[in-house]
Amino acid sequence: MATAAEASLARVVDDHLAWLVHWHHLAFFVTSARAETAHALVPPASFAAWFKGPAQELPQEQPIIDRLAILHDQLHTLARLTLLKAPEGQPLSESDYRAVMAKYQGFMNGVRQLEKAFAVAASGLDLLTGLRSRVGLADDILREQVRMKRGGKPFCLALIDLDHFKQVNDTYGHDGGDAVLAGAANIITRTIRAYDDAYRLGGEEFLVVFKENTLDEAKLATERLRAALQATPLPVPGRPPVFITASFGLIMANASADIDDLLKETDKALYKAKEDGRNCVRF
Repeated sequence: MATAAEASLARVVDDHLAWLVHWHHLAFFVTSARAETAHALVPPASFAAWFKGPAQELPQEQPIIDRLAILHDQLHTLARLTLLKAPEGQPLSESDYRAVMAKYQGFMNGVRQLEKAFAVAASGLDLLTGLRSRVGLADDILREQVRMKRGGKPFCLALIDLDHFKQVNDTYGHDGGDAVLAGAANIITRTIRAYDDAYRLGGEEFLVVFKENTLDEAKLATERLRAALQATPLPVPGRPPVFITASFGLIMANASADIDDLLKETDKALYKAKEDGRNCVRF
C-alpha cells in the first residue's frame, strides 16, 4: 500500500500548491467582499481522502501522519481567519501573511518527511533509526541459513523489546518516544559487531542477527547489549535524559526453519523474559 499512499500524497502536494495560489489571490488582489470569498475557500479534498484511505495502511508512520493532520487543520483554519480579519479594502499585514506561510511550510515539511519515509522504506531502511527494516529480512536470514548448511557456522537471533515503552510515549510524547527509539538503535549499532545485522521490526521491537555465533557466544553478546542499554542515558529534546531497559529473547537458528517459525521462537523466549521481570535475556 505504500505505493498507493505515495501516489495519493503527491496529489495532496499538487492540490495544495493550487490552493496556495488561490489564497494569495484573495489575500492581495481581492480587497472587497473578501469575507464572503474566504468562507468559500475550502481545503483540498485530496488530503481528507488520503488520510482516511491509504494513510491508514501505514501504521508505523502513524505518529507522523497524525501530526500532519493537525498541521493541515491549523493551516486552513489560520488561512481562513486571516482573510476574515483583514481590514476592508486592504491587503493582509506582513505579520499575518508570514504566520500563514509558516504554517504552510510546516505542513509541506511534514509531507516531504513522509515522502522521504516512502523512499527509505523502499530501500529497506527504517527512517527513524537508520536500521534495516523488515524489507529483505527473509532473504538475509535465508542467506545465513545457506552458510550454516554449507560451512556449519551457526548464527543466532535476538528479539529485543524496550521495557514499558508506552510510559515513555505517555510521559514525553511521540517526539520524545522517537528520540528514545533512535537512541536505543544507536546503542545497538555501537555495541554489536560491525558484521552483525540489526533491524527495527516496528514499534519498540528490534532484531539482531549474531552471525557465526554459538548460543553461548550470543548469550555474552546479548548480555553486553542489555547492560549497555540499561547504563546509557538517552537524550530527549527539552527534557532530562531517559534511562531505559530492554527484554531479550535469544535463539540459535535452525538451518531449515521458516523465518516465521524462527521469529515465533524468539518471541517465546522474549515472553519468558517479560514473565521473569524484564531487563533480562532468556533463550
